[in-house]
Amino acid sequence: MTDTSDDPFSAYTEQAECFEELPRGDLDEYLRPFEAGLLMAAGRMLALCAYRDAAHYAGGPFDRGEEGAAATVLYLLPEACDGQEHDFRRSVARAFWDLSEDLAAGRAPLPRCQAETWALKVMLDAAPRMCAADDDELAALGVPVPDGTTEDSSGAPYVDEEAWAFVVEDAKYTIPEARPSASTGEAADSSEEEVPEPEGGWEAPAHWFSPYGITHPRDPGRGHPSWADAPEQQGLPEGLPSVERATRLLALGDDFDPWQAARSEVLRPRVRTLADTLTPLAARLLTVAADTVAERGWHDLLRHGDRVFPRPDDEDDAWALEDSFLFQLPPLCDGQSAAWRLAMVRAVEDLAGDLRAGRAPLPTCTAEELAFHLILSEAETVLDFLDQGDDYARDLGLPAGDRFTVRHRTFGLWKEVFLQDEDVLFHYDQTLAHVASDPDHPASQQLGTGDLRPRAWFESFGNIRPRPLRPLTDQERSLLAGADPDVFFASTPAVAKDPVPSVKDSTSTMLPGRLREEFEYFTGLAQRRFFDEPCAIAMAASLDRLLTRLFDTDAVVPSNLWPLNPRAIAVKAGLLIVDPDFCLQGHTRTWRLSADRTDRDARTWTVALLEDCANYILANYGRTAMDFLRQGPPTPLDPQLYDDLPARLNALAQDLTVAGLLDHRIQHLGMAPAQLAEHAILPEPLVSAWLDGAPVTPSQLLRCAPALQMSEDVLLAALDGKRDTSYWPLPVPPADQQGRPE
Repeated sequence: MTDTSDDPFSAYTEQAECFEELPRGDLDEYLRPFEAGLLMAAGRMLALCAYRDAAHYAGGPFDRGEEGAAATVLYLLPEACDGQEHDFRRSVARAFWDLSEDLAAGRAPLPRCQAETWALKVMLDAAPRMCAADDDELAALGVPVPDGTTEDSSGAPYVDEEAWAFVVEDAKYTIPEARPSASTGEAADSSEEEVPEPEGGWEAPAHWFSPYGITHPRDPGRGHPSWADAPEQQGLPEGLPSVERATRLLALGDDFDPWQAARSEVLRPRVRTLADTLTPLAARLLTVAADTVAERGWHDLLRHGDRVFPRPDDEDDAWALEDSFLFQLPPLCDGQSAAWRLAMVRAVEDLAGDLRAGRAPLPTCTAEELAFHLILSEAETVLDFLDQGDDYARDLGLPAGDRFTVRHRTFGLWKEVFLQDEDVLFHYDQTLAHVASDPDHPASQQLGTGDLRPRAWFESFGNIRPRPLRPLTDQERSLLAGADPDVFFASTPAVAKDPVPSVKDSTSTMLPGRLREEFEYFTGLAQRRFFDEPCAIAMAASLDRLLTRLFDTDAVVPSNLWPLNPRAIAVKAGLLIVDPDFCLQGHTRTWRLSADRTDRDARTWTVALLEDCANYILANYGRTAMDFLRQGPPTPLDPQLYDDLPARLNALAQDLTVAGLLDHRIQHLGMAPAQLAEHAILPEPLVSAWLDGAPVTPSQLLRCAPALQMSEDVLLAALDGKRDTSYWPLPVPPADQQGRPE
């Protein structure tokens, strides 16, 4: 780009002195050469597409709902411009061209009217997308591509904060119609009142081409480019791409969001494009690197399975393992299970899938962050070989090394944009490895590293959408099915010998409809941290339903046996069978409702409560007040109940903490038990048996942690009867509809 003007801001008039924060000085203070080139290229491509749209629609109405409308520049215009004439649309297209010509000549892109202000905003938003063009395309457009020898050698993304200084929002008040002198025909006087703003404001289409007073107007006789009437036909100036190529680079009509996994605005760039951070050529490089890493991972997985990885003690003996996937992981990972190693390989493949789909490779967990580091390391190795010859490049399907200019090698930038931190690398530093392996270490607490142990690597980050479980391919299933069981189940040999434990006979007991669901609801309330009034009322109402469903007969209505308490009207739940202190008289003791229990304690307590209250019902059913005084016998119930009730209570007494956690988690993640089994490399009947309440072996259960996207500690806690409400939420009692304080 050639600077043909001593003053790139020479378009300013004396009236511009009134504006204190206008850009002045050297142009590169606001736009470095590469950035200015991208902005110029965006302007030229937008002009191409805008002239195409003007020729296609001419003076006809523009319908935003018609097919293909979103892939036009007219779609970017305000809706108030939809009914404008042909000349208006051509003038808008020329606004892009004029601004790009300013940049090509080394002048500042100073808007001269409201149309050019709008055009510049569109150019600033579109400029980063020009990074998707290859170096030859950019060079043909006159963009100074960074080659590693200039000040622009960083290849950093397009930074638009300073460039937006050229957008002067108040400039619209300097058009002739907005100045008092325009209405009186005399010189403006500071004491005169301002001209009333018309309906729609000074930025309405009727004022779009009124010249600003702060800049010199453009030559009204400059005309349009020679190709403006038929830009889709041959005859475009050398360097300009086809209109179709311009439309693709500008992503007109494309609503795909490459950053769709990000929840946090901190992780999401201001612009939607990905190419300004990771060019398409760089994405191809990382994809090749990821495929290489994943291939090595599968090799090591099938070879070592569950067995401890034999890491050499002497570094001199490690040269033979430099291409080993497991050797590249921290030593702390050497004893992980085959299921963990499978998940680690698939973490690499998931990032490769992001790259192939044009998405930002945003790691969703610590495992994927380390996988990203492995991919970057391999990519640097690939580049070293690419620089040495063309044969290697052809084998990989990549161009020669000299095609990877500096903007395709911004490794530091990729780490900064795609990674939340690099704490996982502490494992490779001998002075910090002890910190990384201990989440309770004071340094870990101070740095806020979280749990960096491999057991927690697959727990999803809170500011990233969890990654959906990707099904195994037929080829992957075949590889796993052909693996040596002695190798794959070295840490869990019982899986190979007796894969499915027996389920307790109590599970065969047919429970009355919705009894299990009501039991789970009640025990969930019994685990809430605070026993406030809504919780107490909800538990009391649930207990009434529990006893009704436990007996499963119209003859037993708990409210006919216990005095009723009207306290529940606060939530319009009806009368309660507990007293005002939320106590209930059982057969041998008085039970007071309460909460703040573990899952296992809640289940044991609830079964004991139901058993005592059931005995109370059996002992007092049908007795009148006189019968109580005379100690008369109760009215007999169905004799079968005396056998059914203990069986039902026995079925409810099962410890289903693990089963409940697994069931809720797989439903939350949208997977089936069979999917969990194949990702944990376990027999499907085993996982199904766990869901039915079969006993669980810790070493087998931990294989499920990566697929469930949770820490192994959560599963170990479930084995101890503790419910992690982050993964298995507690029920929420109805709110107090009367507005009474809790």
